[in-house]
Amino acid sequence: MSDKVMENIQPTDLVIRVNHVLTNDPCALCNAPTDATGIDLFLADRPALVCHACGLYHAPALVRLLNLASAANTFVRAEYEMAGVVTDEKLF
Repeated sequence: MSDKVMENIQPTDLVIRVNHVLTNDPCALCNAPTDATGIDLFLADRPALVCHACGLYHAPALVRLLNLASAANTFVRAEYEMAGVVTDEKLF
């Protein structure tokens, strides 16, 4: 995020929600691109996606939880592949 954007940011409550709508909506706080699949950060008061950088600024613990969930998903998918189970879905 640029310094100009950082100056305009107010404290914001964020939540983790399952994002089941494929969309390429920009971040509600800085207009940067967001990942539109899986579990994501949203503004607490409305269903608006928040990018990774804004999440790190406003709620670093939630971003770390999302990173942990992503790592667990990668691990489980690898275990499934080694066991011969075929899945194209994200598990988390």
